[in-house]
Amino acid sequence: MMIRNQKGLTIAELLVGIGLSAVVILVVVAVQVQMAKKQTELTRKLDDSIDQNLAERIIFKNLNGLEVSYNNILVRDDNGNNFYDFYPDLTENVLKVRADREFTLSLSSGQSEFFVVTQDFASGALLNYDPVWAYDVGADPGDPNKAATLTFSPSKSRKWISNEADGGRAGFWADGKILFFDTPSRIRPIKNGEVDILTPPRSPFYIGAVSTQAGDNLQNITGGVEKMFKMTQPSNGNAITSLDNFLRTLPSVGGGQTIVRARVVKIIKYYVEADTKKKASDYETQPLVLYAAEYRNGKWVVRSMLSDGVEKMVLRRDSVMKRMIYFKIHKSVKKKS
Repeated sequence: MMIRNQKGLTIAELLVGIGLSAVVILVVVAVQVQMAKKQTELTRKLDDSIDQNLAERIIFKNLNGLEVSYNNILVRDDNGNNFYDFYPDLTENVLKVRADREFTLSLSSGQSEFFVVTQDFASGALLNYDPVWAYDVGADPGDPNKAATLTFSPSKSRKWISNEADGGRAGFWADGKILFFDTPSRIRPIKNGEVDILTPPRSPFYIGAVSTQAGDNLQNITGGVEKMFKMTQPSNGNAITSLDNFLRTLPSVGGGQTIVRARVVKIIKYYVEADTKKKASDYETQPLVLYAAEYRNGKWVVRSMLSDGVEKMVLRRDSVMKRMIYFKIHKSVKKKS
């Protein structure tokens, strides 16, 4: 015969059961809260990573045609050296100066803008430009010791550049396009009767903008942007004021006709501003927004946001003997709660 307990649970047993249930519930809730936090953190990191990768892809594409920037524009790096110095014919032991370059784009560094001049491949490939087709030759003076007059013709120059059927580039001549003319010659100044090898070699060049208001004439770059261009004769420092002036003062190449190259370029500015949509006190450093803008018709247009929540962007060159540029976008670190 079995004797059954008819008394049920005691108060002590009931309290123990409730306590154990509460502990289990607390553990489950704590685990769920931690999982939710980690999932939120992983989602944020994934979003930041995608945002950062997209921005870096855009910048990489712009840096792909950067040849025209080297030795032609002046952008001071963190140490006051020109970021775009390039010595293709020297070694570091001959140079005897700092060879690396680093530029920190941030508000705290005092350098909130970084400039790039890059070839616009979408407008057409490099064009060999023949100066002869840009001039009207005057009447024969009848004296072999006197040269006939040469008159620069903006109309002839424009027609030759844009006539794709005869080897020109139809995509070059459109409102806002910026044309860059230079030569393959690389020249250094002469000081005290000797070539100054410590000055990076460069070609004379002219850069001008197509404007519907100016017709066939190219307009000089304005708005303060022109100050970063070294648009002078590398041999004597004389200013190059126009395409006509550039063509009339081309460097000699041993008696043969100097080759002139023309291409469309884009002037791009990367810059940062404070990210007002994020609470600065939530981050270890002030979060910034990284923007890009393109110079057209005397002003910066086509502004686009590349990334938000940025701490800084660092651009680096290991050596001025190489053209390779490394860059990295650093995201602002959020404070641990």
